[in-house]
Amino acid sequence: MNGCMATACATSSPLVPAAAAKSPACPSKKSSAASFRARGVSCRATGGGDDGGLLWLPRREILTGLGGVAAGLVGYQSLASVANGAELKEQCAKGDQVNDTLVECMDRTIPCPPTRKVPVVDFTRESGVKRVRRPVHLLSREYQEKYKEAVGKMKALPASNPLSFVAQAAIHEAYCDHHYRYDPENKDAPFDVHFSWIFAPWHRMYIYFYEKALGQLIGDDTFALPFWNWDTPAGMVVPALFKDSFASPLYDRNRNPDNLDKVVHLDLKDKSVPVSFNGPHDKAYQDAIYKNLCTLHQQQIRGGRCARAFLGEKLCSEMTRDANSQGSLERMAHTALHVWVGRKRTDSCTGGVVGQDNTTYCTNDMGFLGSSGRDPLFYSHHANVDRLWHIWATKLGGEGFKDPEWLDASFVFYDDVENPRPVRIKFRDVIDTQNLGYTYDAESDKDLPWKDCQLTSLVPHAKGGAVRSRSASTKTAGAPLFPVTLKKDQVVEVPAVAVPAKKAGQQRVLVFQGIEYDPRGENKFDVAINVPKGSALEVGPQNFEFAGSFAVVPSSNAAGGKLKGGITLSIDDVLKDIKAADDSTVDVIIVPRTEGEIKINSAPTIQS
Repeated sequence: MNGCMATACATSSPLVPAAAAKSPACPSKKSSAASFRARGVSCRATGGGDDGGLLWLPRREILTGLGGVAAGLVGYQSLASVANGAELKEQCAKGDQVNDTLVECMDRTIPCPPTRKVPVVDFTRESGVKRVRRPVHLLSREYQEKYKEAVGKMKALPASNPLSFVAQAAIHEAYCDHHYRYDPENKDAPFDVHFSWIFAPWHRMYIYFYEKALGQLIGDDTFALPFWNWDTPAGMVVPALFKDSFASPLYDRNRNPDNLDKVVHLDLKDKSVPVSFNGPHDKAYQDAIYKNLCTLHQQQIRGGRCARAFLGEKLCSEMTRDANSQGSLERMAHTALHVWVGRKRTDSCTGGVVGQDNTTYCTNDMGFLGSSGRDPLFYSHHANVDRLWHIWATKLGGEGFKDPEWLDASFVFYDDVENPRPVRIKFRDVIDTQNLGYTYDAESDKDLPWKDCQLTSLVPHAKGGAVRSRSASTKTAGAPLFPVTLKKDQVVEVPAVAVPAKKAGQQRVLVFQGIEYDPRGENKFDVAINVPKGSALEVGPQNFEFAGSFAVVPSSNAAGGKLKGGITLSIDDVLKDIKAADDSTVDVIIVPRTEGEIKINSAPTIQS
C-alpha cells in the first residue's frame, strides 16, 4: 500500500475530548462524569471503481461509554459507507453505552462493500500466559529466524486479508492520519488515537492482535513479539536484526541512514549530533547514555506520578480542539524514536508519502504517523512502549484511571488469519497483560538502569531565595502577553506562577492549554522551573529543574491550518528539589527546541 494515500477513505468517530482544566489535577482515583455527543461513522472514498476483493467489515462498533469508534480494516481506496442510527446523547453518565450501529454503503457510484452483517464477537480473556516477550538484541539465532519467517508470511498474505501486513499498517494509518472524524461532514473535526488516554490501551490492543497473527502464521501459539529494549544501554541502537539485509522482511529502506548505527537520542532536539555506538570508554557515548537514562527517569517516575500526566488527559466529551493532551509515555522517548528512525527531513524528496491533506511527507516511514506502521520496527518499538506502561503499573506503583468511560471504551480488531473475524475488546480487558496471554521477560525488568538516574541541579536553589512570595509580586514587569509564539532557542519566561498548597491524595501539575502548532513539522519545547533565561538552553532531563516537554510525531492535517493541544506535567518532584514552598510563586521557563512555529494561547497554571 502506498504512503498515506490522498485517496484513502476518511472515517469518523464520535470520540470527543474533555478540556483538561475541568478535571481534578492528579487525584488518586478519578471519578468525574463526562459528556459526549455520539455521531455517525463515515468512510468516504475519493474515487476508483474496484474494491480489490477486500474483506470488509460492514458493521462498525461504537465505543461504549467513551463514545468512540471501533474499526476493523480501514484506510483502503474505493469504500464509501456511513453509519446510521447512532443515538445522540448530550450527557455521558458513568456506565452509559452506545449501541452498535449498522454501517452500510451509501455511495452507489462505486462498488460497495458487502451489505451482509458480519457478527462481532466479544473478546474472551486468555486462560494463562503463553507468550513471553523478550529483548530483540538478546534473541537466539533460532528465534530471530522465527520472527523473520512470521513477518515474511504476513507480508505474503493478500491485501484482502485484514491480518496481512499491508492491512495492519493501514489500521494505524486510518486512526492517526485523520481518516476518522468526529463529524463525517466536518473535516475540521479529525479523530486520532494519539494525544490522550486512548494512546496506551489502543496500541496494546493493536500489537496484541498483530502478535497473535504472527504466531498463527508459523503455527506457534507461544510466539511473542520481541521488544526493542531502548531503555537499557545495550539496546540504545537500532537492532541489528532490523538492518540485516534488503531481502529481510524486517528491513525497511525508509529509515535515516545517519542514525542507524548511532546511540539513539531519547530527548528529541532539532539537529542533534548522532553519537557512535562505541561503548563505555567513549566520553560522548557515556554522555548520550546518561541523558537517555535521565529522560526515561523523567518519563517513568518524576513525570509519571499520576495517570493523567503519564497516560494523557481524558477524551470523552464534546470535542474542543485544544484539549488533546499526551502523557509522558507518549510524548517523550516514544516520540523521539519515531523521529530518530524515520527518513531525514528534507524540503522535497522522492519516495515520500501523501497524507490525508494531499501533502507529500518525506520523513516516512517511522517519522510520519500515517506511515509508521509500514516499518516492522514500529511493532517492536511499541512493544517496548507497552512494556514501560506495564512496568509503571506493576513495579512503580502507577494507578490507571477508574472512569468507566475509559475502562469500558472498546474497539474492534480482526482475529484469526485463516477465518478473519471482528472482535470487540474493551480497555478493561487489557489493563492486565495476563488477560492477553503475555508477559515480559523478568530478567530484563530486574535491573532498570534508569530507575535511579542521578539528576543534577543546573543552578543552586536556596529556600526563600530563588522562590518569590506570591504576595510580593502579583504582577511582574516583563511578563509575556499571551498568546505567545515560540521560536527556536528564544527562551520565554513566565514569572510568578502561583504554587497552590498540595491536596491530600493528589499531585500538583503544571498545565498548558491551547498549544497551537503545524503538525506537518517537528514540534518540541521543554519546560523548566526557576532557571535563569541565560542558562535555560542548557536545561534537559538530567536536571532537577526540568519539568517536561511538549513533542509530537509529524502528521497531516486534512482540515488544514494548525492543530491544538496541551500538556499536563507532574511537578511535585521539581517543586521539592528547588525548595518551592506552598503558597509561593515560581518562574516557568519555556525553551523551544525545533524550528516549528508553536503558539501558546494562554499562560500555564499549576493545579492541585
